[in-house]
Amino acid sequence: MVESDQINGRMSSVDEFCKALGGDSPIHSVLVANNGMAAVKFMRSIRTWALETFGNEKAILLVAMATPEDLRINAEHIRIADQFLEVPGGTNNNNYANVQLIVEIAERTRVSAVWPGWGHASENPELPDALMEKGIIFLGPPSAAMGALGDKIGSSLIAQAAGVPTLPWSGSHVKVPQETCHSIPEEIYKNACVSTTDEAVASCQVVGYPAMIKASWGGGGKGIRKVHNDDEVRALFKQVQGEVPGSPIFIMKVASQSRHLEVQLLCDKHGNVAALHSRDCSVQRRHQKIIEEGPITVAPPETIKELEQAARRLAKCVQYQGAATVEYLYSMETGEYYFLELNPRLQVEHPVTEWIAEINLPASQVVVGMGIPLYNIPEIRRFYGIEHGGGYHAWKEISAVATKFDLDKAQSVKPKGHCVAVRVTSEDPDDGFKPTSGRVEELNFKSKPNVWAYFSVKSGGAIHEFSDSQFGHVFAFGESRSLAIANMVLGLKEIQIRGEIRTNVDYTVDLLNAAEYRENKIHTGWLDSRIAMRVRAERPPWYLSVVGGALYEASSRSSSVVTDYVGYLSKGQIPPKHISLVNLTVTLNIDGSKYTIETVRGGPRSYKLRINESEVEAEIHSLRDGGLLMQLDGNSHVIYAETEAAGTRLLINGRTCLLQKEHDPSRLLADTPCKLLRFLVADGSHVVADTPYAEVEVMKMCMPLLLPASGVIHFVMPEGQAMQASDLIARLDLDDPSSVRRAEPFHGTFPKLGPPTAISGKVHQKFAASVNSAHMILAGYEHNINHVVQDLLNCLDSPELPFLQWQELMSVLATRLPKDLRNELDAKYKEYELNADFRKSKDFPAKLLRGVIEANLAYCSEKDRVTSERLVEPLMSLVKSYEGGRESHARAVVKSLFEEYLSVEELFSDDIQSDVIERLRLQHAKDLEKVVYIVFSHQGVKSKNKLILRLMEALVYPNPSAYRDQLIRFSALNHTAYSGLALKASQLLEHTKLSELRTSIARSLSELEMFTEEGERISTPRRKMAINERMEDLVCAPVAVEDALVALFDHSDPTLQRRVVETYIRRLYQHYLVRGSVRMQWHRSGLIALWEFSEEHIEQRNGQSASLLKRLHITEQVLEVSQMVIL
Repeated sequence: MVESDQINGRMSSVDEFCKALGGDSPIHSVLVANNGMAAVKFMRSIRTWALETFGNEKAILLVAMATPEDLRINAEHIRIADQFLEVPGGTNNNNYANVQLIVEIAERTRVSAVWPGWGHASENPELPDALMEKGIIFLGPPSAAMGALGDKIGSSLIAQAAGVPTLPWSGSHVKVPQETCHSIPEEIYKNACVSTTDEAVASCQVVGYPAMIKASWGGGGKGIRKVHNDDEVRALFKQVQGEVPGSPIFIMKVASQSRHLEVQLLCDKHGNVAALHSRDCSVQRRHQKIIEEGPITVAPPETIKELEQAARRLAKCVQYQGAATVEYLYSMETGEYYFLELNPRLQVEHPVTEWIAEINLPASQVVVGMGIPLYNIPEIRRFYGIEHGGGYHAWKEISAVATKFDLDKAQSVKPKGHCVAVRVTSEDPDDGFKPTSGRVEELNFKSKPNVWAYFSVKSGGAIHEFSDSQFGHVFAFGESRSLAIANMVLGLKEIQIRGEIRTNVDYTVDLLNAAEYRENKIHTGWLDSRIAMRVRAERPPWYLSVVGGALYEASSRSSSVVTDYVGYLSKGQIPPKHISLVNLTVTLNIDGSKYTIETVRGGPRSYKLRINESEVEAEIHSLRDGGLLMQLDGNSHVIYAETEAAGTRLLINGRTCLLQKEHDPSRLLADTPCKLLRFLVADGSHVVADTPYAEVEVMKMCMPLLLPASGVIHFVMPEGQAMQASDLIARLDLDDPSSVRRAEPFHGTFPKLGPPTAISGKVHQKFAASVNSAHMILAGYEHNINHVVQDLLNCLDSPELPFLQWQELMSVLATRLPKDLRNELDAKYKEYELNADFRKSKDFPAKLLRGVIEANLAYCSEKDRVTSERLVEPLMSLVKSYEGGRESHARAVVKSLFEEYLSVEELFSDDIQSDVIERLRLQHAKDLEKVVYIVFSHQGVKSKNKLILRLMEALVYPNPSAYRDQLIRFSALNHTAYSGLALKASQLLEHTKLSELRTSIARSLSELEMFTEEGERISTPRRKMAINERMEDLVCAPVAVEDALVALFDHSDPTLQRRVVETYIRRLYQHYLVRGSVRMQWHRSGLIALWEFSEEHIEQRNGQSASLLKRLHITEQVLEVSQMVIL
């Protein structure tokens, strides 16, 4: 494949470039013998450089290596490469650190060069030699230089020979002749090493405590331990040996309160060395850099110049080629500096130099590998302010006029501003920065002009157990250090990373905001001291963690209930009788406190949370990516959750908190995937709390496991075993089980918080909220029914409601309505507002607006009418509901709520619930969740009944006949659960019949008066006959009309009133009255009725012969019997 690519034109442009700039070995293809961050950064840098140089980003073909683990997690470097070859998985000695494998792949793919990156085989002198034998270029130093300077012990010996100050160390007494610097004799080298624990103790006693035990081949925080006494040396020496097997070990004095400063070098094979400004990497955790920045600001310019010159001397001493970094320790108190080590490779933080020096370092490695002198490289010329120093795009121009210059004497341009870099690692700051691995559900970062980043994974990928813990690097630029820090803080706060891994992002934001860092008063031990003092990253406020955790737990449990119920239905099994979706109790353990929260659902997304007689309201919305959008106190918060061995970790607005499981100290579990290296105590022995009992390897780091309590230990897992999170390592028989600290119950209350979202005081929005609450009650959720009904009644009674509803609809539809219709509606509406009748009555002009809409629709063509009707349907629906006034609108609202109730409860009225569910299961076989929510609604029948009864009392009772059909359906509900509601409906139906009878009677009696009014055309006998016939019909009516007649006693029409009283008396005493004896007369106190009983009736009742008269007294307000007089 490489050869075919070269034939396609890539070779000619690269050859021309190499020849024009004085090179001798054109590079057409590169094998990237690395993965993760290193591979991604190199590939992207080469792509950028190739596009600028050759106009083709793929002018240099890139070949990747890929382990099964890399393929499984969808590693980013595989996607970027032009081609990849699969290599064995497991630890790096099987793949990226396997020299023989790398050489074989390089031969097989016929690449021009191999780029080793950092870590793995990058510092193994065997690799450049093996590649050179095959005629393949190694993009790094020759083996001799690598062996001399890449080795920490060798580089310290060479530094001493070159006159560069070093700290007291195990090789301080060793002298190396300068002429043998490139190849240190083995016996001299061994004199600087320690090979046993006893030798390490003796050397530490000589250099003085505190001291460092360091592996010469270590790096990135591996193979280095700080010790303070002989016991710590004995405990930690083997850890250093285990992390970097086979590496020579040496001892070095710790320089307290010092800064870690660096100089970036670039060297060619012609003896030229360029010092490309400086970096400060003093923020370290266990000697692993966390924050880097450049240029150096803590030391004066003359000291920085000395550091650069000393670095050049070291490189020239061994005829170094390629990129290198010389590291120093600098004392802020004395201004003295000491050589620390030289890294014979490109370092992770090299982009800091790229920003301030404007040099593409991976591309420069390729150019130097072609044999091109530094003084001909365009970016280097520009760095030294030499003419014709444009970018790579001008290489043809430069090649024609470039002249050699002395880099030792040339003055570089000033650094461009300031750059801060932050390493993003998959480490848990809350658990001693223990490395974590697993899925990365989301990784979202948006670059800005002054902030950019690159990552070795992307959303949907993962970090496997053999990866390096660093998977991202973020860089921020500013004109000054303070601006660069500010830009970095903003950039980090916008990173979204969630999944099974933990990260250091939150913790690093706190570091950047710390006063010591901003004031530049830090040192290499500063971060470790903060960790020792348990300075933690900022947490969400406690109530936010509690509410977020409770909502997550409640929503998760509710979802599980629905899923389980659907599972029963799908299998044809009988589901549980009760669906627990409304009232749940959640218990959370957060930071040693135990919170017991009662959650009540007011809707699918609405919750009330109660703790110790305090209450808050919140709403949640599910996000497509599995998160929750929580609204609390008028603010929104994004929540993600991830389950792990210790509990559930919440990410709230980018800040983490752990919902801890009940901790059992008698079970010692693995927190993360790891390998059990060895036990540090004997099986069955007595052990003490907070002491290490085992060592594990986590992502290439050796980590001790500490005991949570004292007791007798019994191992379950064998040494050398690979473990997953939550695997049982050992059991512990506790000395005192009662002494184990458990979470303390929380006795406080929630702070006073406002509603989840802003509440409007406008009537139409209150109306919408109250109607929605009523719907939620009918759906089975919980609300204060009295408040809901009262709010609904107040809104329905407001004259403002229809006008605000109309205005809201018009604001939505105005731009979509035909212009003529919109203008006419606006004109009629404003005209009505100015009308005097409107100001008096405040009635909504429903009929007027409907007429305008219908007139407009009448002019539409058949083709456009359907579309126009659909468009104005919301407006038509509103005006139709108000055509009978506010009362008709209220009826429409109540009827819709009644219909919603009946649509569910009529299903359960006569049958056994299990039979109903089976019918529903068959009916909704394609959407079984509908069955769940129908059954859930039915569960809330008590609250639903209460709501319907309140609506009946408030809105149905005054006019039950308007709801006759639905009242009949309510009264027909046949179950004890509906008894109260059915009885009320029956009573209202009786009231409906009485009301109808009353209307009928009033109509009949009014018709009697009609004959009187038409007396001029009807003869007196006929008129009297008609009157008597009509009254006789009422007197003899087979139905009970007495209550209806009594209800008309106080009628405002005196003629009708007189007829009612006469009819009532005749109907009441029709068998006992003397025919024609009922007479009426008006008195000042009201209407008096007189009548005679027959003699037979009197004799039967009293045994006396006399006439009886009874007086009935009617007042202006009410009719009542005032007295009975016997005449």
